[in-house]
Formats: sequence, structure tokens, C-alpha cells
Amino acid sequence: MAVEILGNKEGRLEQRLVEQLNEVGIKEIVWVSPETLEAHDGWREDGSAVWRTQYEYYHQILPIACIHTHFYNFAQAMKKYGPQDIKWKVWAPSPAVCSKAIAVAIKDDVIQEVIMEGSCMGFSNALNILVKGMEISRVVQLLQNVPCQTRGTSCPQELARGL
Repeated sequence: MAVEILGNKEGRLEQRLVEQLNEVGIKEIVWVSPETLEAHDGWREDGSAVWRTQYEYYHQILPIACIHTHFYNFAQAMKKYGPQDIKWKVWAPSPAVCSKAIAVAIKDDVIQEVIMEGSCMGFSNALNILVKGMEISRVVQLLQNVPCQTRGTSCPQELARGL
């Protein structure tokens, strides 16, 4: 069975989605355009037109997957096909920052993984390493006032805000 994914093949959210699908035995991935995915029966009924709008608005950072003729955004796909004890929270931060999407895996109020799509790879990997295993309240406390030049916010502040 082939899964069709609308997204950036190089994106970290998409790579994580592919890894998770592979772990549950779904190996055939087809990358499609918004027009191809929209041509599917059920696109509008599943609310996927809204996801396409979000996908385009947020500079193509929110992957959409067609699995068994149903459409899932990243968080929904991870909830269904990922470990059942992990909750994924995904949001688009302020346009003032470099990151275009932030995804956080949470288990029992403890951060398991942070993916910042569109930000500096080194920074987002370092931030992930530093906050992994920390309680959400501690991460919010540490990052809520970290500035970035004159932007009025920063990627760390946007992470804290979303949590």
C-alpha cells in the first residue's frame, strides 16, 4: 500500500512521519503536489482543504498524508501511527522568527523531542538535545524571555509560548 504525502521531502517533520510509518510496516511513500492530493475522493469531506490552506499559508511546512484513503496532518498521523503514549503538539510560530513549524513530542508532561522546521539545523538540534527529558513547565520558565535581535520574539520564546 502506498501512502501519499504532500510536503517537503527534505523536511524534518516529513522525515519523522516517514520513519514512523516505516516502523509500523508502511514502506511505500509517494510524494505528491497539492493538486494531485486534492483530486482524491474524500479530500473535502475529511477537511483536508483546510489543511491545504494551512500548508500553503505556512510556506509548505505542515505535511499532509493520505493513508488508507483518509487524510491526516502531521499530529494526527503521529497520534494514529506513532507510539500511543506520546502526544504530538504542532503549531506555526510567529512569522517574525525563522522557524515555520514547531513539533513537540510529549509524554507525561516531559518533552521527548522537539522539531523546528525552517530554523537553523544546528540551533534546533541543540535546543532539542537541551530540552529533551525536561518537564514542560521548566522549559517554559527557561525560554519564555529569550530575545532574538529586534524581532520581539525568538524561536525559543515561540517554543515556550506554544507549550
